[in-house]
Amino acid sequence: MNPNEIALAFSEALKLDKYKLCGVCFSNEKPDNALELKKKGNGCVVPLILKASTGIPVVFAEESTGWPCSAFYLGFQDTIFEGIEYFLSNKDDFWRPCERFIQNPGLAKTLIDNIHPVKPTKPYLVIKPLIDFSSDEEPESVLFFVNADQLSALVFLSHYDSPGSMDRVLAPFASSCMALVTLPLKLARKNEEKAIIGNFDISARTRMPADLLSFALPYSFLKKLAVFLPESFVTTHNWKTIKERI
Repeated sequence: MNPNEIALAFSEALKLDKYKLCGVCFSNEKPDNALELKKKGNGCVVPLILKASTGIPVVFAEESTGWPCSAFYLGFQDTIFEGIEYFLSNKDDFWRPCERFIQNPGLAKTLIDNIHPVKPTKPYLVIKPLIDFSSDEEPESVLFFVNADQLSALVFLSHYDSPGSMDRVLAPFASSCMALVTLPLKLARKNEEKAIIGNFDISARTRMPADLLSFALPYSFLKKLAVFLPESFVTTHNWKTIKERI
């Protein structure tokens, strides 16, 4: 199945009417009419990524990565900023109050030091609807924005051939852009069949619809799940009942 066929299959099965399945890839060119931040150092990228799911491609480059945290998680710089471990934990000496997400600076520093985002292999990081990928191009990872019913379907489908797995779908502590881009790309580079539930990031959720979470995974894994889709629970009465209320 090509990207277009996979996008259509999941759109129909999960009723992805408002938010489209998107692909993430590195590219030498910007898509036509792509949205891009005007400068580095300003702006959260998560609303832009959500915008991509409504049908408008977005692009990030070294000078258009938004906040320093986004530049780090998207792979365009090696650090966030000096003292990030205090900002994430419990020390109020920044331009705004610390976030108090992590118990202490030591734990926060260990987390950041061990993330190691994928470095861009081409000038641009592109996120656009999977249906807009041509038959001769493929994303490295994909992402969904979903409600509880759609998320339930994705979690169950991910376990279709591995019902006893306890780590096939992960819900880690992660910033939204880390869960949407960083971790799925790392899984893709390792050829791992795992997925990331995300958008738990309290600071980013202030910019997101209240009922949405994300589900992101390597494209190679999605292709496998697409083969399972027609023979799975999406053909059953139970799913039909749930689908009607989405």
